[in-house]
Amino acid sequence: MLNASIRGYAISQPATALHFPAAHDISDVGVIDDFFHDAFEDRQTLASSGPEAAALFSAAEAARAERCDRAILVVCPARWQSKINLLEQQGYRNAITWHIRMLVSPA
Repeated sequence: MLNASIRGYAISQPATALHFPAAHDISDVGVIDDFFHDAFEDRQTLASSGPEAAALFSAAEAARAERCDRAILVVCPARWQSKINLLEQQGYRNAITWHIRMLVSPA
């Protein structure tokens, strides 16, 4: 019996028309649209298990490389600094910022 706990996950997949406007050629673009590791529990500071989180993220990148993707779009919350720090350490840079506004329904 395996006695291990799951410490993280990454969703690595090809880009789809839902990720990009139709005019873009997405044939060699991958997406990591969600990733988590215990090292990100504190949203501000990457925990000491940061190397494990980096290894998990590298495995998600490798899955895209195996499928000949040349670029990867990573979805990351703007205020989750520990994830941003890892992405920057891995050589990623900010390419897009989304803005959201909550609309209040009239009572």
